[in-house]
Amino acid sequence: MLQKLVIYLAVLVYCVEGLGGGCILQGSGLGNEYSVEATALRYQEEIHLGGGPVQGMHLSFTGLKQMVIKWLNPTPYKSGNFQPACNFGESALVLNFTTGGEAYTYPDGMFQMTLNKVQLNFSAFLGNTVYYKCGDIKFGYSPIYNFTMQKKYTEKRLLSKPRNESPPYFGVIDSSDAFVAVIGDHGVTRGEDTAYNIADHVKNDNLQLIVHAGDISYADKFGGETHNNSYIWVSYMNLMQPATAYVPYMTTPGNHEHQYNFSAYLNWLGNSMPYRESGSDSPFWYSFDYMGIHFVAFSTEHDFMPNSTQYHWMERDLQKANSNRENSPWIVVFGHRPLYCTSVICMERCEKEAPVFRSYLEDLLYQQHVDVVFAGHNHQYERSYPVYKLKPVQLDYKNPKAPVYIVNGAAGNPELNDPSFRFKVDWRAFDDITFDTGYMLMQPTQTELRFQYMNSNKKKIVDQFVISKVSSLDV
Repeated sequence: MLQKLVIYLAVLVYCVEGLGGGCILQGSGLGNEYSVEATALRYQEEIHLGGGPVQGMHLSFTGLKQMVIKWLNPTPYKSGNFQPACNFGESALVLNFTTGGEAYTYPDGMFQMTLNKVQLNFSAFLGNTVYYKCGDIKFGYSPIYNFTMQKKYTEKRLLSKPRNESPPYFGVIDSSDAFVAVIGDHGVTRGEDTAYNIADHVKNDNLQLIVHAGDISYADKFGGETHNNSYIWVSYMNLMQPATAYVPYMTTPGNHEHQYNFSAYLNWLGNSMPYRESGSDSPFWYSFDYMGIHFVAFSTEHDFMPNSTQYHWMERDLQKANSNRENSPWIVVFGHRPLYCTSVICMERCEKEAPVFRSYLEDLLYQQHVDVVFAGHNHQYERSYPVYKLKPVQLDYKNPKAPVYIVNGAAGNPELNDPSFRFKVDWRAFDDITFDTGYMLMQPTQTELRFQYMNSNKKKIVDQFVISKVSSLDV
């Protein structure tokens, strides 16, 4: 009864506000996108202005002992004569290597400043920790940051640690070992708590990678008729810098990156992703191996029907990954729009779009034994049991026989989150009925993949589960 009351209240709020997971109620129809013009008038974005000649610093993993570093120089590009470079070394006291890069700009959203890109290769280093500073001899440099390349996975098992299936939880993530944050649908407005919490995990725990499943900054919601919204990207990347200057930030596009033919996304992020290294001909889809996980990023904003270029690449990539389990035991796929979801507010997405997407990809994901599929798009959190063709193949996560699908789109953005879910869905294991923002933590071992969904506003564990793969000899 309480659940029904929450949903009815949510529907009433969204009817009045015109908000909710990117969907709006219009008459008897559900799921239409709220107009850019209307939301541009509705919201006033809080701007996170950086200081100094280096802003919005972020890392992208491109291969073994390789990292791309990008940043903003707030100097107009037309000033010319830029000489971006990074000094780096194995000690903060001795930055004895220097690599130059490129400076560039793009015109969309009235962007006039200068982006800089440098690719570091530190294959000669004996250790895995790199200290660096980047900038321009003419304009100045950043402080010294550092990052640490991670081993395949922690060797520790969780069996000695209690697992509580209901609150209050004993967290299954061991913060002393490396773990991953997964977010979706994240902007500056209402996204501060998530950004601050992730930065805190980087500083005080052992968060070593951020994965973002589309809808980044929400710049397209701003600018009005002038389309002057590039400052939103600047603001967003400055908000994320306390985390992304220290750990790789790996992304895939969502529907809010469409503006200007994905120009802002490509220039800030997309062109830094390791697509060529993974046999892709497009920066919108790629893969990489890190911490014992083979990550596959695909674009739901481009054709992924069977026989499409993206599908064929994905098929080859997953087949290769599935035969490489000895080195990377886990396969995690992330894209923006969900294949499985149960939102009431965004019913059209779940009842019309998702079945079409499943017809494209579900068989491939099942046949190649993908472990987890992350999506966003709906501004809420829910997870499935291992599921295939709408049927839960089991009601636990021990040696799962089908992928687990997670909607993780509640990181916080100009549109309110969506607490509405259909009742009595056999394949659904958990849903979070709240307007609060949140994010997922994930930690691999050789035999376990551990998950904690965190409430950003209250800094508490909302949900947790563990996927385990053990032989009969381990039991």
